[in-house]
Amino acid sequence: MTSSDVTLILFNKNIMMRTEQKRQTKILSFWVLAWVGSFALLTFGVNNIWQDLLVTQIGLLITLCAGIGMVVANKNLFRAYDEFQKKIHYEAMALTLGLTVVIGLAYEASFDFGVIDAEPEFEYLVFFISLCYMVSILLNSRRYQ
Repeated sequence: MTSSDVTLILFNKNIMMRTEQKRQTKILSFWVLAWVGSFALLTFGVNNIWQDLLVTQIGLLITLCAGIGMVVANKNLFRAYDEFQKKIHYEAMALTLGLTVVIGLAYEASFDFGVIDAEPEFEYLVFFISLCYMVSILLNSRRYQ
């Protein structure tokens, strides 16, 4: 086997891996949209479209299933990553988890101790998690270039 054969094999493997990543990203995008859409419909519909507890329970079940689909799709996308991409994401997840615990508990305690008047909202914590993860991925990607 010549060096050009090895180069061709590695090139083809790289193309196949990128193709699989794109496919898994599309699948994840579908599940994210399904989860966000079902959650938005549920939160809007509970008092504005329907009043029935059974419909709400069905909506919760659909949202939960879409959320589980999203988690599984995210896990499958990670399988398509190479070791370098996994390292970037794992470090971003570790930083995000740590900061979320520290900031989230400080946020809750600040209300409990009277430092802030407004009761902590979970939506703000979700926004913080998203922002922290995105910034961590950007910083890790630049650091390892």
